[in-house]
Amino acid sequence: MPTSSKNAFVKFERVQKSYDGETLVVKDLNLELPKGEFLTMLGPSGSGKTTCLMMLAGFETATHGDILLDGVSINNIPPHQRGIGMVFQNYALFPHMTVAENLAFPLEVRKIAKAERETKILRALDMVEMGSFAGRRPSQLSGGQQQRIALARALVFEPELVLMDEPSGALDKQLREKCNSKLQIWPMRSELRLCM
Repeated sequence: MPTSSKNAFVKFERVQKSYDGETLVVKDLNLELPKGEFLTMLGPSGSGKTTCLMMLAGFETATHGDILLDGVSINNIPPHQRGIGMVFQNYALFPHMTVAENLAFPLEVRKIAKAERETKILRALDMVEMGSFAGRRPSQLSGGQQQRIALARALVFEPELVLMDEPSGALDKQLREKCNSKLQIWPMRSELRLCM
């Protein structure tokens, strides 16, 4: 178990997850992520990486243990109130919405004014070099383009923490490097933290 740190931004304390009540997918996870750190979780398929991200984001519930964000337990806080952006492995774009509408959704949930929404959407699309695609639907985009839109949607509301489940697998090498360098300087109200 790592040494306890008062400046841990993300903390898992003896977290366990079981889907069937018997088999533990995540067993006694203790993890601390200080502010400003970039963490990559590595492991074979089925080792619980995605499950850990989903529990942190609030889309899965820990069977046992506590998950803290900036010192506060978030076990019972709904996903939209956690201040966490998530890029899902399957992108999870709404097929009936345009690119701009997909990016507007997390802003609308957070009751951001329309004028500010439009500014944030343009900035996020610019960051992933997709500004001219705002009116298209996900079905009109390639896999790499869909992935960039999913990344823009995770960043558009300026979260304190961004979780990415295999975020750049469909991007070509040049674009992947460009996006990674832009993530390092993305303007946030506070430091951006990333978990991949």
